[in-house]
Amino acid sequence: MRSRSLPRRCSDRASRRPRWLVVTFLFGAPGKGLDLYHIGLTVPDLRAAMEQYADAFGFGWATVRESTHAVVVDGEQRQAQIAVTYSLQGPPYLELIEERRGAVWGADGLALTHVGFWAEDVSAAMQALDASGVTVRVRADASDGRPLRYSYHRFGGGLWLELVHPSFEADLTGWIAKTLDQAD
Repeated sequence: MRSRSLPRRCSDRASRRPRWLVVTFLFGAPGKGLDLYHIGLTVPDLRAAMEQYADAFGFGWATVRESTHAVVVDGEQRQAQIAVTYSLQGPPYLELIEERRGAVWGADGLALTHVGFWAEDVSAAMQALDASGVTVRVRADASDGRPLRYSYHRFGGGLWLELVHPSFEADLTGWIAKTLDQAD
């Protein structure tokens, strides 16, 4: 079953506060300025996983995107390839990332299974997590002077926390809307 609703805007965050109870119960308080928006899973075969989750739970999927990102992993600059999609239903969305050999998101890399939070100031939130002992392992390369757009932090039990600047929300909304338009 396909949902025709688009993602809620940042201004609707107050109406979504009950999710904080779940997040707080599972992970502890995520911190001020963080808002849960997705759960991300690394999978060996993206299209097979999309089909499996569609069949089992009725998820529809945004068009698959493949790209390369300049990242910093444990202080070392790298290029990271990614193939990714988001569920059309959400928030919170289900994000599927295909494993890529030697990639940050691959099983032989960090094998990320993560929870993503919007963070108005990714740098400040990253520093706050670092100070609490949840250190950054991967972040966007911001050496060009642009504000930091995302970071990944290793959390207990194999889970990762991803902080993402809300500027990606418009891109995500457009991505899902375009997919729904193409399906009509």
